[in-house]
Order: sequence, then structure tokens, then C-alpha cells
Amino acid sequence: MKSTALTTILNWLLAASLLLSAICFVQYFFRTREQRALQRTVVNYQVTHATLNMLVADTVEYSKRNPAILPILETIGVKQGQAAPAAASKPATK
Repeated sequence: MKSTALTTILNWLLAASLLLSAICFVQYFFRTREQRALQRTVVNYQVTHATLNMLVADTVEYSKRNPAILPILETIGVKQGQAAPAAASKPATK
């Protein structure tokens, strides 16, 4: 009798272990699939960022030869505008 009860308990433990393993596998499968999709999105953003950085660098180089493009670069914040000369400040009088 004891061997039948022990076999039943071990069979239930095996079934529970199998069920938990299946649940973990399904979670792993879906999470890795989501991670791969997010990784593709990140790579696309990185490629776009690198392309824009190259475009900005080329535009800054072009602005050295043709300063007419400087107002455009100033509006997007790539290059600082020409600073106005500082006015001489008067000392405070009593």
C-alpha cells in the first residue's frame, strides 16, 4: 500500500513540475519574442540617429564654405549665433 501512495504522490509532483515547466517555457518564448521586436526598434532608432548626426556634421562643414546656411543651423540649435559685442557697463553711481 505504501508504494502505491508514494507512486501517486510522485506522479502528482511530476505533473505539477511539468505544468510549471510548460508555463515558464511559454513566458520565456513570448518575452524573448517581445525583446527581439524591441531590439529591432532600438536598432532602427540608432541607425536613424547616426544618419542624422552625419547629416548635421556635413551641414556644419558646408556652413564653413557657405555661411548663408547659418540661420537654419541656428534655428535648429546646431550652431550658436554670432554673439553681439558686450556693451561697456557703467559703474554704479551714488
